[in-house]
Amino acid sequence: MTDDGIKRGGASNHDLQFRLPRRHFLAGAAAFGLATIGRVPISLAGAPELPIGNRDPRSLVVVVDATVENLDPATNVEWAYGLRPVYETLTVLDGAETSKVKGSLASAVTSSEDKMTWTFELAENVKFHDGTACDAAAVKAAITRTIKHPSGLGVAWQIADPDTQLTARDARTLEFKFTEARPFFDVEVSSQYGFWIASPTAAEKNSKGPEDVGTEFLQSHPVGSGPYRVEAFNPGQDITYVRSEDFHGGWDHPHFERIITKTIPVSATRRQLLEAGEADIALRMEPQDIVDLKNDPRFVVSDTLTATLQYVVFATDGKLADKRIRQAICHAFDHDAYLRDVVLGTADKPRSVFPMQMQGLDDTAYLRPFDLEKAKALLEEANFPAGSELTITYYAGFGDTECQLLQGWLGELGITLNLQEKSFSAFLDDFFGDAPADQRADLFYFSWWPNVNHPYSYAWSLFSGETKAANGNAGRYSNAEATKLIGELRQKIIDGEQAAKVRKLAEILTSDDPAWLPIQQERTQFIARRDILGMVNNPIYVATLDMYNLSRSA
Repeated sequence: MTDDGIKRGGASNHDLQFRLPRRHFLAGAAAFGLATIGRVPISLAGAPELPIGNRDPRSLVVVVDATVENLDPATNVEWAYGLRPVYETLTVLDGAETSKVKGSLASAVTSSEDKMTWTFELAENVKFHDGTACDAAAVKAAITRTIKHPSGLGVAWQIADPDTQLTARDARTLEFKFTEARPFFDVEVSSQYGFWIASPTAAEKNSKGPEDVGTEFLQSHPVGSGPYRVEAFNPGQDITYVRSEDFHGGWDHPHFERIITKTIPVSATRRQLLEAGEADIALRMEPQDIVDLKNDPRFVVSDTLTATLQYVVFATDGKLADKRIRQAICHAFDHDAYLRDVVLGTADKPRSVFPMQMQGLDDTAYLRPFDLEKAKALLEEANFPAGSELTITYYAGFGDTECQLLQGWLGELGITLNLQEKSFSAFLDDFFGDAPADQRADLFYFSWWPNVNHPYSYAWSLFSGETKAANGNAGRYSNAEATKLIGELRQKIIDGEQAAKVRKLAEILTSDDPAWLPIQQERTQFIARRDILGMVNNPIYVATLDMYNLSRSA
């Protein structure tokens, strides 16, 4: 066995890159600021203090735009925010790194030379919040539950038979055996979707049968081994977490003893709570609020790029089958004006259908420039008749501004773009559905971020001709060259040769035969009082907080 080290760099890939749907606030509400949270610039040294009133300073109050209603990690694909304080993964991404991990439940990781066997040494004296041991046998049982769950995220593990491929060698040693090399498995298991470890005892004790296996209970009564346990849970309103005295990481610095998250859908109200001293951190606000607060010395607004793209997906099996029509639409969105005048600089201009931090990319931009004359010429070349109608679907509260802008610019080309707003659940049914092309929209507005920083993991589900809408390929996109390139990236270290393939993919998917019209790359979303320390935003861990690492300055 060779010791790769718990901090070995790399990135992971797997056959299904989940869409991780979670509630967005208004378009462009990603945060932008001058300082990094946890570091106070010299210019703020004399800033006035915010009140805290009668609040306990050892409690942290966070106001968010939406609630998390499912706290079972085997089935939560919506938002990991509520899971992170309660659960642990075997490894965790190191700070803001996207390809380097450190220990969490595991204190050491080793692999065989061929990367087909991985061994995790678990931390000592770990207990779940129900008092049961979080040992190798329990972790195997928890993973097995996720893999075998009839409606869970088990496919993310890529383990066909956990009963034989996972072995608890002793109380602290868990071994994985694979039939192919898994060179990035240590990074895969740091992912926030499908890899949290929940108490198998709690799941089994409260199971209502093979279709449930404890999900109904864990959705509202999570049982993990993380630093905090849930004290009170009011879906749609608030969650209160209190520290778990038995947490194996200890409590040797001024961690918060209690975390209270409140669901406040309106940006202006979240801002008011911050300014009144009734909240410590806020998630997402409208662009103007961000611009105002970044100039208020009482607050620190994070300014870190996420790996999340907002985009328009083209339904390529209908009216937009001809790539020249899609190219024309790509020429009909003025990114510079949008980013400057609408989102006020609180997001970044994307370079391609990939997040710009993706392994293998350089600084090359593949977006087609705003050029309505070029768009008209392409439409004429494709014999796309003037007066044609298209439909774009988006969900309530997300994408309405962007769709209206696109509607206006397409109108100048003689195309009528009909806007169709749906509820979040109805939108997801359409986006991931298998209805015939003539019963679906021509375009969809959505967003996506990678589960791990590897181009195969990201691209396979979204763009491969082998995948379906249910995998995330809502446009039913298929390009033989792109599919071949994606397949060649599977389980590959991204060296110079592989990086060239990634860049070629970006060119095909963004410009030559567009699958998407990328709109913006989001920035971090948290605004904090300047006395809150220890916040680090990871581009892959979108809109979640490492609450254990946070504290309040004296």
